[in-house]
Amino acid sequence: MSSIASTNSGPQPPKSGKTSQSGKSGRRRPPQPPNGPEIPASEPATLSPQPSRVTKIRANSPAPSPEELNAQDFLSDPKSAINPRKPKTTKISQSKSRQSRKKNLAAVDLFDFPQPSLENVSSIASNPINEPETTKPRAPRKSRSSAPPTAILELETAPNVKKAPVPKPRPQGSNRPGKKSAIPRVPPLVYATRLLILGVGIAVICGTLLSVANAVNRSAVATQETPAQPKNPSDSAVAAPLASEALQLNQELAALKTQVQVMATENPTLNAGVFLVDLDTGSYLNFNGDVPFSSASTIKLPILAAFFQAVDEGKVRLDQVLTLKPEHIVGGSGQMQDDPAGTKYSALEVVTKMIVISDNTATNMMIELLGGAEVLNQHFAAWGLRATVLQNKLPDLEGTNTTSPKDLINVMAQIDRGNLVSVKSRDRILQIMRQTKNDSLLPRGLGEGSVIAHKTGNINTMLADAGMVDLPNGKRYLVAVMVKHPVDSEKPAQSLIRDISKMSYRYLNDGETPAESKVKIKN
Repeated sequence: MSSIASTNSGPQPPKSGKTSQSGKSGRRRPPQPPNGPEIPASEPATLSPQPSRVTKIRANSPAPSPEELNAQDFLSDPKSAINPRKPKTTKISQSKSRQSRKKNLAAVDLFDFPQPSLENVSSIASNPINEPETTKPRAPRKSRSSAPPTAILELETAPNVKKAPVPKPRPQGSNRPGKKSAIPRVPPLVYATRLLILGVGIAVICGTLLSVANAVNRSAVATQETPAQPKNPSDSAVAAPLASEALQLNQELAALKTQVQVMATENPTLNAGVFLVDLDTGSYLNFNGDVPFSSASTIKLPILAAFFQAVDEGKVRLDQVLTLKPEHIVGGSGQMQDDPAGTKYSALEVVTKMIVISDNTATNMMIELLGGAEVLNQHFAAWGLRATVLQNKLPDLEGTNTTSPKDLINVMAQIDRGNLVSVKSRDRILQIMRQTKNDSLLPRGLGEGSVIAHKTGNINTMLADAGMVDLPNGKRYLVAVMVKHPVDSEKPAQSLIRDISKMSYRYLNDGETPAESKVKIKN
């Protein structure tokens, strides 16, 4: 016990005739049974019943050899601490040694140290010389988290004791020293292919977005320029003002209008209506342009537009075969009236004859193909043609079919801007109208190098011509002149239309405006 209780000295043989305690403390008792060992009351000052203090004393003392400390021998025979025996060579596993250490400490703590009485305390206080070791400063208290005592560690690692193999934890693949998780290397060709696919995908997405934006812009522009198609005839009144905006009128040609008025007043027997638009500047001339007139053959111009609109919608094909019926054959202008019933034509051939030679029989075939007069009138109203109405089949010598100079110009303006038909159909329409055989009216007032696509109309009391003129200087304008005249007085009406065409050509091509009218039409 003196070797364990000492804090500053190692295991030394005790001096003869003396113990480590005072002589008054008595002698050691023989070993008691392990269940109830008793120690004299004079020794509680040297041993603390706290297990942590015993551990600290062991840790501060010099590390004894494995032969000097043997927990089992100490419990069975306390004298073994003075006369140590050789330890038995037994195999102790690491886990068992730790348990034995805890049990040994508990065994040391099980010694019953009786509480000292007041007499013992007073005797110790009167003889402090006999207790030299109790007055020594104790080692500073260490935390429980400090390292285990050296002696106990050396006991566990005794050279004569074989340790049981402790299984080492298997290191994870990512924590193995010297080995790092290999990053898969992508070949350059595969990397370049991925970049190419990514670039193509981004380009496709951008192209889709641009096409959508372009479609939205086109629809917005078409909404502003194209009149809304009415679902029923009652909506035609709302659609009419919108369609007239396709003319894009700017300012009126006052000087040219004055000259037209002078010519008209000089021929009071003639009732003329004129409407002209410069497509480049929007300047216009309106002289009775909104007044309805008997359309005569000029009604064939809006029928032509309705036919190509049906072609664009897929309702009619250009090579569609049409059969001549007896009810189609009528007199007047044209050559198809001489063909027998049952003759077959293509739709393009029929519509071409309707314009080029103003064939009335071909016009009746077109009216039937497009659904009849009622359907055509709905189209006309939807396009904003306020005065254009189809009442009867051609030749309509009574003049029940009506239109106005402004309506004819409105139809041609919408054809030119692509509002009614596609670009391909527009080109076909202009190509057909340039082949018109009758060139006795507007074409006579044009200079060399001008090109006109037009359609004439003529019945007993009506003479008219409407067309699109391309000037040598690159300008383009639309002009329509309709003149109502008495029976058997067609020549003055022809001269008036020619003179208006000549005056308009000079004004728009050369900028010449006559100071006074040099044209006088006699009845």
